[in-house]
This record gives sequence, C-alpha cells and structure tokens, in this order.
Amino acid sequence: MIRHVVLLQVSDAVSRTHVDEVLGRLEANALATPGIIAFVGGKKLTDSWLGQGFTHCYTIDFVDETARDIYLDRLDQDETCWKLSDIMVGGLGGILSMNLDITDIRFADEVRLERDMQ
Repeated sequence: MIRHVVLLQVSDAVSRTHVDEVLGRLEANALATPGIIAFVGGKKLTDSWLGQGFTHCYTIDFVDETARDIYLDRLDQDETCWKLSDIMVGGLGGILSMNLDITDIRFADEVRLERDMQ
C-alpha cells in the first residue's frame, strides 16, 4: 500500500471559497480513482512554530503505485494540479509531497495485544 502525503501552504490572499473549491476537486479526483483506500485532509487545527507555513494537509492511501499514478494523471488531465499551484504561497514551492510504503503498517491495538500475550 502507498500513503500519499501532501502538505500545502495556502496563500492568505485566496478566498476561502476558492480554496474549498480547489481542494474539493482534489478530493473528488482522489475518491473517483480505482484503487483508493482512504482520503483525509483539511486545514491544520492549531498554529504551531513547527508548521513552517503549511496550512493544509491531506493523505490518500492507495493499493499500489499504479493507483497513485492514475490519480496523479487525473490531476494533470483536468488541470487540478495547476489550480492547486495557483492558490499556494510560491506556486509549486508551496507544496510538499511524499509517498510512503505502508504495506507493513502497525496498529496500536495489535501491538498491545502482542505485548499482553507475552
């Protein structure tokens, strides 16, 4: 499984309505992609000196890299990627994206159960 993590530095100059519209398109593209497992995202909850200017975050879990690539191609095809870039501080420089292999994800309840069984 692949977890696609994206941090965004949304410009204060962009209206909340426009931000919601662009991020809504991004979410709709994700949820329409074959091979998606989960989507979550939104505005950060509190200001933090560790925020480094990032205001929003989203993660998408895909069954594999192929599904992730289909999603990214869709963002290019309908130009959502450019609309996203347009609302960022510094354009593409306001976006940080990375992918993690979460095939061996560990869940807290499983860890506790293993510990209790020892």
